[in-house]
Amino acid sequence: MLIGIDASRALRARRTGTENYSLQLIRHLLRLDSDHGFRLYCQQPPSPGLFAADGAAPDVRVIPLPRLWTHVRLSAEMLTAPPDVLFVPSHVLPVVRPRRSVVTIHDLGYHWFPEAHTPTSRRQLDISTRFNATAATHVLADSQATK
Repeated sequence: MLIGIDASRALRARRTGTENYSLQLIRHLLRLDSDHGFRLYCQQPPSPGLFAADGAAPDVRVIPLPRLWTHVRLSAEMLTAPPDVLFVPSHVLPVVRPRRSVVTIHDLGYHWFPEAHTPTSRRQLDISTRFNATAATHVLADSQATK
């Protein structure tokens, strides 16, 4: 099985929780003794050794686009050469995706602490989260605040 992974967040220069989660999850998946192949989708080439693993060497697809990368460029890649399953460790699935997809929803802070967000931001986060939770074949919730 070919597992595609949105690795764009793992390449950020300043990593926060979501970026570190993405990077560490990718590194550990690549170390698994598995018959599955891995394809990493990135906006720019990763630093040498960033995804170093003793296990499978991933197929890295660099598909640049400065804005709307997930919905435009990653969607186009899903049309032309889709993996068997797409895993998005952040929370945004591309509009066009393979039949099987997995997304991680990290936080529902906008729901529990609405005063910390503008009404527009809350609305956007709610619509996006609901779309991704419904569109994905499987949803991972990595915090108590998300369950």
